Amino acid sequence: MTEDWIEKVREYCNKYNIPLLYLTDTLYEPKVIPMIRGMAFEFSVMLALQEILPQKDWEVSKPIMNAQAGLHDVDVKVRNRATNRSIRIECKLAKKEGYQLFSDGHSEIRVKCMRSRTLGEARVKDFAPKWGVSRKVLAVHNDQYLPQNFDLVVCSIGNAFYRTESKTGIFEWHPKPLEESFLLKLAGPKANNLKDFAYHRMYVAKTEDIAIRQNSGVVCTRRGCKNKKKCGFIPNYPIIKFNAETGRPTNRWMQLEESLIIFNSFVHH
Repeated sequence: MTEDWIEKVREYCNKYNIPLLYLTDTLYEPKVIPMIRGMAFEFSVMLALQEILPQKDWEVSKPIMNAQAGLHDVDVKVRNRATNRSIRIECKLAKKEGYQLFSDGHSEIRVKCMRSRTLGEARVKDFAPKWGVSRKVLAVHNDQYLPQNFDLVVCSIGNAFYRTESKTGIFEWHPKPLEESFLLKLAGPKANNLKDFAYHRMYVAKTEDIAIRQNSGVVCTRRGCKNKKKCGFIPNYPIIKFNAETGRPTNRWMQLEESLIIFNSFVHH
């Protein structure tokens, strides 16, 4: 890493009238932390995929897009060099305190996967015919995604083990003993830093595999939904289920390090 980042921080503060002395205080504001962490995670996914995917075959980038242009933002784009096929990735953190252990021994982590802004009436009117759904249906699901909005979801599980400190309102890394046991199962007994491990342990799934479809086993919880078992939308909190013995996902999520097979599936039908 070059040391010019210090000067870039100064320039940023000058440009947007931020008192440099209070930059960290600004970043620690409870309303700011989730947004910063979510955006930073997109760069973490980009860096991870640049290491995982062979560079001779794949180009990984983070596009700069205008959300007001009527297009869904692409968090990370992966392009196959041979076919020029682009794969759109949505980057999501696990739900805060989103880990749960069940009586049969299996674990689940919920992924926070919803729009940061709900679609207003004008957007619903515009997007409904483009996405092949009725305006009434899209209005009911106005903060949910459809599989065609992006191709893959990548999640970091670390956020599931953060809690809000009651005195400060700040998110703090604070896994419970049972949660530490789960992380040790994934990381192995030689893990030095469970916090870093959890943040960098990422899982990926195709959007079509986590949508509410016939025989998916996922039921829509939206009150106004008239087709709760196959409405086609992605739940606000998709679930990663982990095998009790191996700790491996059992419901079509895959560890990001093993994801080359998923990317190849987009170009080798």
